[in-house]
Formats: sequence, structure tokens, C-alpha cells
Amino acid sequence: MKTQTKQSYVWSLIEEGRKRFPEQHPFLKLLYDGKLTIEQLRGWAINRYYFHSHIPEKEAAIAANCPPDVRQLWIEKLIEEAGEKGKPSHPELWLRFCKGIGLSKEQVVKADVLPAVRMAVDGYLNIARYRPWRVGVAGSLTEHLVPKRMEKFIEAFKKYYPFITDDALTFFKEHMVADVEHGELTIDIAERYSNGPEAQAEIREGYFYKIDMHRVILDAIYLEYVLKKQLKLPS
Repeated sequence: MKTQTKQSYVWSLIEEGRKRFPEQHPFLKLLYDGKLTIEQLRGWAINRYYFHSHIPEKEAAIAANCPPDVRQLWIEKLIEEAGEKGKPSHPELWLRFCKGIGLSKEQVVKADVLPAVRMAVDGYLNIARYRPWRVGVAGSLTEHLVPKRMEKFIEAFKKYYPFITDDALTFFKEHMVADVEHGELTIDIAERYSNGPEAQAEIREGYFYKIDMHRVILDAIYLEYVLKKQLKLPS
């Protein structure tokens, strides 16, 4: 599904969000420049798993709350995230990446994630469950930005972390393709349901929560695995 115009409330919001997104975060810069230790990379992967593992549940909550015409479209997104017909789910693909950097499934699944990460992700799940459905849908507007980010991750991993196999990078490769479709789908729905100030406020709320959630996650990981080590602070 293609949006018809970029001269709209939703597209102006996307542009505002692009500037707000923490793409220049110091932790990401360390990753892109190949300056993370393996332990720092593993800490990032473990905490990111908590986010990815809750996405199918978030999509199911949106599908349950949205209008029937949106539900028919959103269920396809849910199925892709959750896996189907022998195809692994996206959380399973992330675990494959974790294995590629030396983590067992048990180490990841049973890990105690950072409190700020847990609170941010739980909040994201709760807005899909309990806020108006537009708020939940709008969180996925960030997926419009994902393919280029996945490309940067793959480039960094291949250049600076060559021990990571191509198979372990499947998560990133799949999202370079899937999130083009997911981004277009979310934009199309947001465009069609953004008439009026109340609807626009809900879309803004969901989109900016998701962006700020990513910043909170990165801040927490950077503090725990980089700054505390540099400053010799206790964990």
C-alpha cells in the first residue's frame, strides 16, 4: 500500500520524528565504528531481546483493538512477526544473532534486563493494550526508518565483527525488506485515520513514545556497559 502524498500531517510528523530519533547516540556510534567490546555487544543484544520478544504480543494487542478493516491488514504483520509455516519468528531470528556472538538461548531468555529497558518496553506494550488503537499503530511509524539502520548494522558487523556469520545476520537482512512493507502499511493506515485533532494527537503520542523508548533503551545500555566502566562505577 502506497501513500499518495508527502504533504500531510503524518509525513510532517515522520520528518519531525526523524530528527528526534537517537540515530547519533554515542552507543550506536561505538557500534557503527567497531569500538564495542564483545561483552558490550552482548549486553546490547540481551537487552534488545526483551524488546523484540514482546513485539508479537504488541501486534496482537493492536489487532484486537483496531477497526475490522485495519485488523485484516495488521494480522498479516502479526503473523510475520510471530512466525508461520516453519518460518522463524523475529524474536527467534534475534536469538540466532545472539548465538552468533556467543550467547546461549538460556543466557538471553533468562537474563535480568536493565530496569529502564524493562519499564520502557513494558510501557510500549501497555499503550498497545490500553490506549486508543491509533496510539499503538503509530508506534510502528518508526519502521519507515528501519531498513537504512539495518544496512548500517550489517555493514558494521561485517567490517568490524567478522566472526558473526551471515546466518546470524538474518534478522537484520529480513528487516531491510519486511520493514519497507511494514512502514508503508503503517503510514497508509495513519494517513487514512488522522482526520481531526484527537486522532492526530493519538498518532503523535504513539510515534514519539516509540522514538523515546529507543532513546531510553540506548541510554540505559550506554550507562551500564560503557560509562560505568569508564568511570569505574559499581553496576
